[in-house]
Amino acid sequence: MNGEEINNSQNSKKGSLSFADRYITAMFLPGEYESLLKLAVGKIITYIAFLVLLISLIQYGIPVMAAVAGYGGVRNYILKELPSFSLENGKFTVSEKLEKEEEDAGIYILVDTDKETFSKEDISSDMISAILISKNNIVTYNNLSGIGGFVQEQKFSEISNVTINNETVADMAPVIYFGLVMMYLLMYVITLIRYMFSALFYALILYIMSRIMAAKVSFAIIFKIALFAQTIGSIVSAVAYFIGTPVFVMAGSTFAMIVTVLIMNRAYFKIAPPPKPH
Repeated sequence: MNGEEINNSQNSKKGSLSFADRYITAMFLPGEYESLLKLAVGKIITYIAFLVLLISLIQYGIPVMAAVAGYGGVRNYILKELPSFSLENGKFTVSEKLEKEEEDAGIYILVDTDKETFSKEDISSDMISAILISKNNIVTYNNLSGIGGFVQEQKFSEISNVTINNETVADMAPVIYFGLVMMYLLMYVITLIRYMFSALFYALILYIMSRIMAAKVSFAIIFKIALFAQTIGSIVSAVAYFIGTPVFVMAGSTFAMIVTVLIMNRAYFKIAPPPKPH
C-alpha cells in the first residue's frame, strides 16, 4: 500500500469516528480536532443533542428524579411530607406557617393562614417579587423597572365552589409527572440555547483574534471548534451545579471557561499554526 492510500485510509477512519471517540477527542485531544471538523452536519447535530441531554440530566433531571424517588413518589410526598392544606368554601388553611426569602434575588414567599388577609402594606419595599398567601387571599407583587410596584390580588371567595386538599392534589400525580416531563423538556431547550450562544461567544472572540493575526480560517470552522471545545467544561460545570454549593458552582464555571479557551487555542493553532519568525 503506497503513502497516498495510507493517508486516504487514515482520513476515512477519522471521518467515521465512533460515538465515544468523538467525545474523547473533543475533551482530551484538541490536537486531533481536524477529525471532528470533518464530521457530517448530521453527526455534529447528534453530538450536540446528546451532550446537551447529558448536561440537562445532570443539572435538572437527576436531582428531580432522586428527590421524587427519595420520597417514594409524588403522591407519597404530597400526602406525607407536605403540610396539611385545604381550600374549601373560599377559605384556605395550612397546618404550619411557611416562609422563604431569597435575599440575593429579592424574592419573598409567605404562607400564613392565621392571617385573615394580606395587602400591599405587608410587602417590604426592597422586595423585587413577593407572594403572600393568607386565609382569604393571595397577593403577588412585582417591582417592574421603570414602572414601580405592580400588585395583584386573588380572593379565595371568588372560587368558593372549588375544594382542594392534599388528597385531591395527590390524585393528580399523573398530571404532575407530565408537568415535570414538560418542565424538563423546557430546561433541555434552554440548556441547548445557552450552549449554542456560549459557542457563538467563544467563536466570535477567537475569530476576531484570528483576523488580527491575519489567519485565513473561516468563522464556520472556528464555530465548530467552539462547539466541541465546550464539552468537558460543560460537563464539569453541570456536575458542580448538581452539587449545588456556591463555591462548587463558581469553581465549575471558572474551570469551564478556562479549559474551553485552552482547548480552542490548541485546536486552532494545530489547524492554523502561527507564522514562523524570519
